[in-house]
Amino acid sequence: MNVNPKLRRAYSRCVVEVARGLLPDLVNDLYDYLMIDLASITYGLRDPRAFLVNVRLAIDYGYLRPSVVFVVDYSKLEHRAIAEVRAKWLRDLGLDFILAEDEPAEIRAAKECLNKPRCIVLSRDYDPLTVINEMLQPIK
Repeated sequence: MNVNPKLRRAYSRCVVEVARGLLPDLVNDLYDYLMIDLASITYGLRDPRAFLVNVRLAIDYGYLRPSVVFVVDYSKLEHRAIAEVRAKWLRDLGLDFILAEDEPAEIRAAKECLNKPRCIVLSRDYDPLTVINEMLQPIK
């Protein structure tokens, strides 16, 4: 689900930066669950697997305390080959994940958040705001 450009502009006027800092500083002790739209967050990274390794290390050393769940795009045929590689990486690293088979990952992440206490979505897309009232968005 792509957001209409006019709607995206409206969202961008409504979204106000409330905090800036490292991910653990923004989520620890505030949220119990962190849903990460994997494709969105790793888009443009030279080595997306290194990002996952760093998340694993942050969890293992207690720097990142919420339960982290990655949501992997699997709704379109062109996403599936990449999704299968990402799912293997996630399994190998022992990271929790969900395949978004019937909708975009950012929407699935937001819907999953509705069923969990103190949950937030990390995504570069504004679409989760159509489902929940808050999200984290990294600086682009």
